[in-house]
Amino acid sequence: MPVTRTERWTIGSITAAFTLLLVVWALLTPLFQAPDELPHTGAVVAIATGEGWPAPGALRVSNALLAARAEVATTAPADRGTWAELVRAAPGASAGADQMTQHPPTAYALAAVVLRVVGFEDLRWDHVIVVLRLLDVALVAPLPMLVWAAGRRLTRSRRFGLVAAAALAAVPQLAQIGSSVTNDALVILLGAVVTWLTVRVATGDLRWRTTVALGAALGVLVATKATGFPAVPLVGLAFVVATTARLRVRLGRAAVALAIGAALGGWWWVRNVVRYGTVQPNGLAGTWTASPWAPGQQRDPGFFLSSEWSALTTSFWGRFGLLSYPIDPVVVVALTIAGLVTVVAAVVLRSRWRGPVLALVTFPAVSLLLLLANNWQSYGRLHRITGAQGRYFFVALAALLLVAAVGGLRLLPARWWPVAGRVVAVGAPVMAVYGLSVAYRGFDEGAALRVTRAGLAHLAATTPLGAPVLLAAVCLLAVAGSATVVAVWRSAGRGSDVGTTAVGAGPDRPSLRRAPAASR
Repeated sequence: MPVTRTERWTIGSITAAFTLLLVVWALLTPLFQAPDELPHTGAVVAIATGEGWPAPGALRVSNALLAARAEVATTAPADRGTWAELVRAAPGASAGADQMTQHPPTAYALAAVVLRVVGFEDLRWDHVIVVLRLLDVALVAPLPMLVWAAGRRLTRSRRFGLVAAAALAAVPQLAQIGSSVTNDALVILLGAVVTWLTVRVATGDLRWRTTVALGAALGVLVATKATGFPAVPLVGLAFVVATTARLRVRLGRAAVALAIGAALGGWWWVRNVVRYGTVQPNGLAGTWTASPWAPGQQRDPGFFLSSEWSALTTSFWGRFGLLSYPIDPVVVVALTIAGLVTVVAAVVLRSRWRGPVLALVTFPAVSLLLLLANNWQSYGRLHRITGAQGRYFFVALAALLLVAAVGGLRLLPARWWPVAGRVVAVGAPVMAVYGLSVAYRGFDEGAALRVTRAGLAHLAATTPLGAPVLLAAVCLLAVAGSATVVAVWRSAGRGSDVGTTAVGAGPDRPSLRRAPAASR
């Protein structure tokens, strides 16, 4: 199905607006006010300065980073020194553990290379943080194009892919995480790449180059963070549901893809088992003390599930800063219920896409099960709920979004599809602006519902590249966002092209079935 000029313009507009949204978040969020940004930065610098990758719990937070965090509130950006000057003024390390060496070094090594290329020691220290943030912006920016490509491939609908890509803006937490210093940015990108390639496989693309690419993407994903493990069953099931070839052929391709993934990504986790006796060591294990429950006390399943629901849903849609500024609970509940209803509909209701959908839904489902199991164990050891972070689902966000969109198609009559598309065209940007407003009020207005001169002055004094750069980014976002709304609105209103071509049809579907007897 060729890409039309209008489609190319529309997805380009969506991607540009999404990228600018990430840039605005990178400039709006105060330094070190994104989840775990300080230890993530420390882990990158450890590699960039030749410190290497110590054992989990052995890396210490540097005094330079602690001094930098203190300077955010006391020193104007223009008066901050270079990274080298910061280290000279505050040498050595603190007693606090930097837990990030519990993860593979993949994402941190990439960021360290970028720091060395830009000569980070001679840059102003807050500009070093901006460089790392913009690197993660660049990693997350292709997400709309990957969702669009996967969506149009799955349904053979140009409009479906465009609307699904535009819907990414409806998750403000994604924009904050994707514009901060984190290893999740590379995870999000690789999770979307794996989703796109598994959609290709599930719809009939069993060429060797697709199989190898899928295995390689899976391997790098697993070698980046343990949250990539749920992609393993997704990859295997993609070949199982691809009914365009004999089962023996499909299983052979699956074995090759999984073997490549294991070779590229499994070595780190095998090393952990050999060296530490566990797949995932805890970099903060020394700071938490496990103790037995008091007589008559035990884990409360009701309290556990309630806490997980509240924490996971809020921090998935939007809980900004250091999880300090949540969006309205009514909005969270409404969006979560709507999402769950559409996902269930996609799984339960029959459609021509049901095979690929059943494969895709395993990605977020396995992520949820593993997260709940890990948190339940932690609850038993530590007597408190830990690790309930909605951002851990962003690795599977592309798959989750596609499944929910298919469910929406199944629930609505075809005549309502253009209306639903236009609701997304307007609603997703509104949600993005709302998320920015909640963050701005939290960071600069004391969480009050207002815009004051004092709040704007505080923002101007804390944004690391200065108020003119932030204002320019906001203006560009307004222009690109408006163009995107118009483009997606017009595309969605042209009616539905879903179902005009069979799933798996296309020139890249290999002829792997045996020919019928009459044609031999």
